[in-house]
Amino acid sequence: MMHRPQSAEDILRGLAICSPEEIDLEEIAFCQGAKVKYRELDGCEAYLLADATLGRAIISIDERANPLRQRFSLAHEIGHWERHRGQLLVCSKEDIGGSGSRKNGVSREKAANQFAAELLMPEFMLKPILRDYRRFNMHAVRQLASTFNTSKTAMAYRLVEMEKEPCILAAYSKSGYVWHISSKSIGHQWWPRRFLDPQSNAYSILFNGSRDDATMSDLDADTWFDVPGADRLEIGEQSFRVHDDLVMALLVARSERMLAD
Repeated sequence: MMHRPQSAEDILRGLAICSPEEIDLEEIAFCQGAKVKYRELDGCEAYLLADATLGRAIISIDERANPLRQRFSLAHEIGHWERHRGQLLVCSKEDIGGSGSRKNGVSREKAANQFAAELLMPEFMLKPILRDYRRFNMHAVRQLASTFNTSKTAMAYRLVEMEKEPCILAAYSKSGYVWHISSKSIGHQWWPRRFLDPQSNAYSILFNGSRDDATMSDLDADTWFDVPGADRLEIGEQSFRVHDDLVMALLVARSERMLAD
């Protein structure tokens, strides 16, 4: 029988999963014909070995990764099993949960990342909960990440993608810009600077060892963007450290001039 890929939402609804605490990935994988094994992997974070003719698969996850990373990796591989059945896929750290900035259209890895986000943080569950949050900031991100058992980065990415407010999530290492995602309403010219400005909170966190921002600060937009007139606009920034050489900045638009025409 020909396999017809299902969306993450269809799988969840088909299993009558209605709340975040019910999202049991091992059980979901089993129901889709995949067995999950945790073991040490060399050179990758996860891989999928599948027999498409039998509709059976084995998903291997690196047991040394942290639990939240393992969880996203498993959701990612379930995505491959649904979307790319019959292929042997070995996924590196860069593939799983990356920005997905690939050329030549939507890559297999980007598709699997999108599926994972929709499986772990389904819109039909998130939207009703989001109504309880008047502002989009890291307080909301942290609470929702805890509720859905995801990382702060994954949740912030998902909320930017869902357009809770016109905003940008940008990642920087000490070498400079790594990736960013913008809400659809943000104009394309608002591309973050190549290097962090010393006046930004993210710079202080990454280079000076400052603590993660407890609240959102209002800064001149030219701190973050080399766009004419940015010095006359304000932007909200709240940043947090991911590890020693990676910081995330949540940037919230304060002016309609940052919106797309």
